[in-house]
Amino acid sequence: MSAPVPPDRTACSPSLPRTEFPTTHWTLVTRVRHGGEVRQAALEELCGLYWYPIYAFLRRRGYPQHDAEDLTQGFFLKLIDDESLAAADAEKGRLRTHLLHHLQRHLADHKRHAGALKRGGGLPAISFEAMHAEQRYAHEPQDSRDPEWLFTRAWAHGLLDGVRERLREDFADAKRPEAFDTLLPFLLLDEDPPSYRQAAAKLRATEVSVRLMVSRLRAKFRSLLRDEVARTVATPEEAAAEFEWLRSVLSPP
Repeated sequence: MSAPVPPDRTACSPSLPRTEFPTTHWTLVTRVRHGGEVRQAALEELCGLYWYPIYAFLRRRGYPQHDAEDLTQGFFLKLIDDESLAAADAEKGRLRTHLLHHLQRHLADHKRHAGALKRGGGLPAISFEAMHAEQRYAHEPQDSRDPEWLFTRAWAHGLLDGVRERLREDFADAKRPEAFDTLLPFLLLDEDPPSYRQAAAKLRATEVSVRLMVSRLRAKFRSLLRDEVARTVATPEEAAAEFEWLRSVLSPP
């Protein structure tokens, strides 16, 4: 299975030195409270990070495609309108857990009122077609596990996709533009990588040089992944536990 199409992100933080704790998702929540352009950029980044896990959760709950699209868009607008994000507290747990809790409340409210969802509110409408929402959902495991599991899985794989795209930018090689795509299978969890001999033949390189490139790629990938995982928590102390949690989520059953 090929890697899912990564979501578009309106704003992305640059890679920071490992000695500096990076901007976290909770930091984005704080910026939402500030208003102005900072608030808008933070909202758009939060939307880019979490829209697909929410969409996948809704599809697994049984909502048809277009209803899931409307509910996803409406959920982010509600976060703005009722200031749910303003009430969020990093000390009360992971932001993804907070958002899932508010999503379930949003579904209960929507069921009671059965009202039409309005688009707008200062947040650009999510282009589900451009972001390949249904195409990505078609690749999800079609088993009996609950929507909360799929939400978590989609969030974790979205985080990995973002890391791989950052790695692609860092690994750009004008002399071997095909190098990253050739070596990418060595980083994918759901595909068996080719042999080093096959990769070497495709890149017109020696097996020794390919092994070295893969080693460097994996080291850089781990570094970027740790930085990205650190962004999902509020303090450096939580990052190690979150990294282990992520490994458990992505490990084959």
